[in-house]
Amino acid sequence: MKKPIYRVVIDFEYQNKGTRTQKKQDVIDTFAFSKDHKEIEEQLMDKMIRKTRRKKEQVIIKIKNIEIKGQFGYTTDRF
Repeated sequence: MKKPIYRVVIDFEYQNKGTRTQKKQDVIDTFAFSKDHKEIEEQLMDKMIRKTRRKKEQVIIKIKNIEIKGQFGYTTDRF
């Protein structure tokens, strides 16, 4: 069964676990298979960690905004 593909823009901030005040902000423009914000967080957490160039244990990520731009298309059925 085909799943819809959505274009998603995620604004997030991150900081190292040892620091208190130094927070950095970043944006990811990517695709997701769901409109649900929780599912998008789970699907794209690894991308956000990779974008910070740190290990998962070293960084704290807080999502500020998830914007769904619209449906881009559908996945293909291969079988």
